[in-house]
Amino acid sequence: MELQESKNIITDAKNIYLIPSLGPEAIASTMTLFYTLKELGKNVNLIIESLPENLKFLTPSADFISYPKNFVISIPNKQAQVSQVFYEKTEDNLKIHLTIENGIIKKDDMSFYFSDAKPDLIITLGIKDYQEQLKNKLDSFGFLLDSPILNIDTLINPVQENKKFGKINLLGDFSLTETVLNLVKEAGVNPMKKEVANCLLSGIMLFTENFKKNLTAEIFETAGYLMKQGADLKQITNSIYKTT
Repeated sequence: MELQESKNIITDAKNIYLIPSLGPEAIASTMTLFYTLKELGKNVNLIIESLPENLKFLTPSADFISYPKNFVISIPNKQAQVSQVFYEKTEDNLKIHLTIENGIIKKDDMSFYFSDAKPDLIITLGIKDYQEQLKNKLDSFGFLLDSPILNIDTLINPVQENKKFGKINLLGDFSLTETVLNLVKEAGVNPMKKEVANCLLSGIMLFTENFKKNLTAEIFETAGYLMKQGADLKQITNSIYKTT
């Protein structure tokens, strides 16, 4: 039920923000969704301070990155009252015309910036308490508080209980990576891109600590499936564990 609802809410959303916990498996799972959502034609923003050094090989190329499309010109009302705005577009340029009712506009009074689109959906991965996660970041990310949340997490070995803060709570009795893989399959992106397979196999490697713990028959089946989809086990092992 939650898997189908998760697919539906993703289908209906255009602007999506991804917020992972600091756990390496959560970051790999988040990169999985980044590539998958881009493949589905979504505008995707990733909120993370930095990628761990051993996961930077999962960083998307410029081909996958969308840049802000909303460019804002801001003029303080105390400097001038603008009564009308219109534009003139030619083959060579775009001119924006402002009709000034009173006051004077100087170049130094104007500011220019890109604005982030308000998300239709926020997807959190591995986060137990959303309000706690954002409480010291509201100056920057306060606009995220009113958007619907798809809360994805694992119930295995919880250090802290998940607060079930999402509109939809996709909480699996297996690894976070396996939950995300099921969601990717449900989304119907076929064939699976190599970037997605690499992220998922990286998540499996991190969850099992290089196949040393949390081992099940399903884990090995999943790893084999991802390698058939193009995941490069040697590259992933060398990158995560820095072997030579």
